Amino acid sequence: MAAKYEEILKDLSVTIAEMSPGEKLPSEQQLADNYSVSGMTVRRALQVLTSAKRIVGIRGKGTYVAQPTVTKRMILTSFTDSMKAAGMVARAEVITASLELATPEVMALLGMPAGEQVLKIARLRYGDNTALCIDRTSLRASNFPGLLGSDLTGSLYELMLKRYGIELSRAESRISAVLPNAEDAALLKIPATMPCIRVASRSRTDDENIAESTVSLYRGDLYELFIEPESSPRYGGPAIVGAA
Repeated sequence: MAAKYEEILKDLSVTIAEMSPGEKLPSEQQLADNYSVSGMTVRRALQVLTSAKRIVGIRGKGTYVAQPTVTKRMILTSFTDSMKAAGMVARAEVITASLELATPEVMALLGMPAGEQVLKIARLRYGDNTALCIDRTSLRASNFPGLLGSDLTGSLYELMLKRYGIELSRAESRISAVLPNAEDAALLKIPATMPCIRVASRSRTDDENIAESTVSLYRGDLYELFIEPESSPRYGGPAIVGAA
């Protein structure tokens, strides 16, 4: 059973997502009364949201909704876990999911021989109710039989590990600033003139074979990149934000 403050955190996170930056939250005492809990329990939930930069407190005036931003550390980690660390509730909508023959481009990316099949999955990723990212992932179909019959709305990395025992590590990431095309701008609900962050990455298995290639398009107004000069940990290591 989730701790009471976690339930309050989840509820407040959804509430904040429906508010505008600069809008004032009820006082700590009002929230405690609303949830029938102690001020300490409410304070713990508010501290998580403050650390995640979802809210900002102004001494003597109150607590306000902050302009939302997400810091992306360039290591392999779950989008679901990264949203939790940011005080947001993660979810995904599957745009397309198919099994098809690998194109020459995908064969080159994944190091696949001609004639092999590839899983192509495109998803729209949300933090609370805000569309933040579009992931377009290509996977070696031979590594993940039956994957398309699974629930693809959560973390793909967690699914790969739990169902197939495959743990990925980041092989490379290429970052660029781009303008979204009309389709992607509509999905992210942003103007086509808003710059976005494009991250093209590949990940490998324990036997050093490339198993995943993902192109992620992040909203430029809500993301920043944080790159550390260290080797990338495997999934489950300390991180804040990732793609799949």
